[in-house]
Formats: sequence, C-alpha cells, structure tokens
Amino acid sequence: MSRLTVGSIDVTALSDGPFPATLDSFIDFPRAEAERLVGGTQPLFLPVNCYLLRLGAKWALVDSGCGQSMGPDLGQMPNNLRALGIAPETIDYVLLTHIHPDHALGLVDASGHAMFPNAELIVHEQEAAFWLNRDAASGASERIRRNIAKAAVTIAPYRHRMRSVREGEAMAGVSAVPLPGHTPGHTGWLIASGKESLLIWGDLVHLASVQIPRPESGLVFDVDPQAACATRLRMFDRVAAERLTVAGAHLDFPGFGTIVRKGSGFAFEADA
Repeated sequence: MSRLTVGSIDVTALSDGPFPATLDSFIDFPRAEAERLVGGTQPLFLPVNCYLLRLGAKWALVDSGCGQSMGPDLGQMPNNLRALGIAPETIDYVLLTHIHPDHALGLVDASGHAMFPNAELIVHEQEAAFWLNRDAASGASERIRRNIAKAAVTIAPYRHRMRSVREGEAMAGVSAVPLPGHTPGHTGWLIASGKESLLIWGDLVHLASVQIPRPESGLVFDVDPQAACATRLRMFDRVAAERLTVAGAHLDFPGFGTIVRKGSGFAFEADA
C-alpha cells in the first residue's frame, strides 16, 4: 500500500495482485520489437491496482479488482483494504474506470452478493449502455459476449444505487475524463484539490514497457484498438505538457508517476 496526497484528498494505492500477461495480446505489432522493449521472453505479469480516496468524511474506491474468480493470486484488494482498518461496508462510492472483469468482478463476493453493500456505484453512461441492458448474444465477439454476461451478474446488486455520469464533475474533487477505445465508456477519474491534481487513468496503458514508448500498440482487449491508441497518444500529449501526475491500473505498483517526452516518444517516471 502506498499513499499520495492531492491537496486535501488522500489517495492510497491498493494491490489486487498480479495478472498473467502475454505478448500474444498485441495486434499488428512486431513481436521482436515487443520482446526487445520488455527485455526478452520471460513470463509477464500485469499489476492490478485499485485506488482508495479519502474525500472528507467519505471513502471512495476507484475500481474493485478481480474478485475471487480469476485465480489464487488475484482478489487481494479487500484484504489490503481491511489491513488499513477499513471495512468494505464503510465504502461510500465505487467509481469504475470501465466494466471489465479485472476492474469490476471485485464488486461481488463468491456468492454474488455486494462486497460494498453501502456504496453508490458510479460509471460513465456510455459504459453502462454498452455492457448493461443487452443480451450477451448481441456482442460482436466472444470476448465481448462473455463480458456482457459477467457484467450482468456483477452489477446486479448495485443497480438500484448506480449512477451514470458524463464528462465533468461526478462529486466534489472528482471528475470523469472520457478515455474511449479500450471500451466505449472507458473513463479516467481526475482528482483535484487546491492546486494539485491526479489522473487515475484505468487501462489507458496495460504493458507499460511497450505501450508508453510505442503508444500505437493496441491489444486484443480493446473494443476499438484504433480509438484506444488515438486516446493514449492524445492523453500522453496532455499529461506530459501539463506535468500531470497519473496513476494506472496496470503500472508497476503503486502506479503513481508522470509521463515525459523522450526523443520522439514518451517515458514513464515513477514517483520516488
């Protein structure tokens, strides 16, 4: 666990565990170049990071992790939350960057009951429209069809207390920043207090060693890979120009740092 202060808002990174990855997930990207950037062919693991926000007297959680169904090394976030002395029942809000299993399955326990029974669930309206209120058979690919079915079960306990938002302020100090491509309603959450700010960018980047120097590298996990690459490049330009601190779901834990220009591309500088 690691903490960052953004004005009057405390942000704590919570690990949910390591997610196995493979270079086979890249689309139309030279395998030899990917291997060069990651440093060989060794097994790869993506960190899965969630972020806890202290907003005055309220607690908000950005993403919920993988839950208990994606492997024994994942689903660690609730125990890490309890290690801080915070019970899941005390969480007031859960803000989802998007409704993919490694970000949303942690909303429910092994029995399908709400892990955060008193929390309001907040999600971008385009994300809700894409994954919810539709038959799984309508998905354009098997991956999408599986995730529609999972979303129905995962979100069900929260439907009566789910709020959809557009771009802009979702609550005091927290604003939605649309980052479409990975999913249609993929959302970054901009945390701002005083003169300080932090962008929690969800899955703008999966494999940092490849996608930060080569933002044009798309993945099979992207609903629209071309749009995801365009969004990544646009946001890299923005956060580098503004020297905006960022946090990522799959950046090396705790995931805090900045994007800087390096030659014709970009590099990530982790917070010390």
